[in-house]
Amino acid sequence: MKQLIVYIVTCFVCLSALAQPKNAHCPTPNSRDAGKMNVVDTTRIRVWYAFNADNVKDVNTYIDQQRLDIGKRAIKYYSDFLFRSDSLIGAWAKSHPGSRTAPRFLGNGGKKPDRWSEYEYSDLFISGGKLTEYATMPQSLGKYNAYYTETYPLQQWKMGAETQTILGHRCQKATCHWRGRDFVAWFAPDIPVKAGPWKFGGLPGLILKLQDTAGIYRFEAVQISSKPYPIYKYDFKTYRASTREKVWKMQKTFNENWFKAADYHKASVDAAGNVVMGEAVSKFTPYEPLEKE
Repeated sequence: MKQLIVYIVTCFVCLSALAQPKNAHCPTPNSRDAGKMNVVDTTRIRVWYAFNADNVKDVNTYIDQQRLDIGKRAIKYYSDFLFRSDSLIGAWAKSHPGSRTAPRFLGNGGKKPDRWSEYEYSDLFISGGKLTEYATMPQSLGKYNAYYTETYPLQQWKMGAETQTILGHRCQKATCHWRGRDFVAWFAPDIPVKAGPWKFGGLPGLILKLQDTAGIYRFEAVQISSKPYPIYKYDFKTYRASTREKVWKMQKTFNENWFKAADYHKASVDAAGNVVMGEAVSKFTPYEPLEKE
């Protein structure tokens, strides 16, 4: 039996039907249990990136703030906003043991803390030449949470002569065509780590800035630390094994029409105060994923 969900029109604001890097309709899922995390490594370098920021100096204009944890045995890329929120919600739950509900997001969430993005709700682990993505799906679609493993890295870079300074590091330009898009990266040769934001790496230096040439997706480092931090991994035992292609198709489908995927229905209240289910809701919005294929 399909799940029926009460639809209240005033809960969501529809954006225009133009292609968006992040669809407006997908709500955040429930928080993950920070109490069930395990330490899997310790950082040698931690980098914070502004993701799709209007102003990198103002964290409130980010879609997300993300971390790159470079350890001795593994690399992890994930959402700093979400990690902090999960921890705050865990603390809230302990202080409200009798509550039947809990917040979906706490702390700074940037400009759209109530909206899901696959780039925020994915944890990437890189080790032994392999990349594993643990993909958390939006509200009402948690049964599709999945993970897959693929070879890393996959980009073929062309070096450029241009340079620019980022966070005090002289960075060199490099370009690539990858999964349907053209990207420009700026990497720091004085930080000889072949890593970067999202799934990008393989250059002879840490990538501190990256964007596609259409300007839809942008990552820029805003802080670097060499302090030792624990690298955590959530309990992903309930996530189903899948493939990148299947996960990619689900994420694109959910971005384009979460209402239809979640079997969302309009509702009204009759004279007796009873909720009456109405027609199914479908709101298609063209979506431009970072990986187009």
